[in-house]
Amino acid sequence: MMIYSGAFLLSLLGSGCAFAPTRFASSSLQRPATFLTKPLYMSDGDEPAEKESKLSEEELETVGNLVADEEWMGLTAELAELVRVAVLEDIKKNTREFTGKEDYKIGDVSKELDSRIKDEIAQMNGKEEYELGDLSSALDQMAKDLTCEMTGKDEYEFGDLSIEIDNRVKSSIADFCGKETYEFGDLSKEVDKRVNDAIEEFTGKEYEFGDITKELENRRQEWVKNFTGKDDYEFGDITKKALSSITGKDDYQFGDLSKKLMGDLFGKRKRGGK
Repeated sequence: MMIYSGAFLLSLLGSGCAFAPTRFASSSLQRPATFLTKPLYMSDGDEPAEKESKLSEEELETVGNLVADEEWMGLTAELAELVRVAVLEDIKKNTREFTGKEDYKIGDVSKELDSRIKDEIAQMNGKEEYELGDLSSALDQMAKDLTCEMTGKDEYEFGDLSIEIDNRVKSSIADFCGKETYEFGDLSKEVDKRVNDAIEEFTGKEYEFGDITKELENRRQEWVKNFTGKDDYEFGDITKKALSSITGKDDYQFGDLSKKLMGDLFGKRKRGGK
């Protein structure tokens, strides 16, 4: 079996064919191709033997599409590699700017972050270099400064934060109860008072145990009377009223609901073929 070079496929397409990511039209290849073949192991001094290959238009189109697809896939791979290299170079550039070093080594970013954090903590404590425990000391000082802002005091004293929170909670409860100063039990009393007022508004009377249940039962009975139109409720009245509103009949009979539903879905049944 002879092994042919890439020139073999190129010569099949003729000198006027351009390689692009489009399919070759079979109408553009009208005649059999004549080409020179050269085995890969032939020396430069040997003359290639001229051989005529008669391929059908379908075969020529297939070969042309294979070459076009290969060129397009190669271009896609090159573009993907170009994007990958560009991203890597951008990362390296940002890393060099961040670390201040030309050659990146494993751990450079972590070391730079650690150094910058320690410098910031040292500045917070007014020191030139970071020492173990400086972060805890800085956070403690920040908490004390914020507490002084809340209390309005110049210097922090132990317990200031708890006392300030307690005062603010009591002040809010006093406002809720409509009083100037808070007293123990004010919140419970105010909540109980507001609950009783809401119940009295609902029942129309001063609250007694069971009033809510009685009022709910009275309102339920009133609704049943309005719905059924009857003063004395009997078991099944609500169901009969609901079925009556669907079927349009005062007296429900077995099958009325099914007839009504089927009639709404398929229309009235015509008799006698009319």
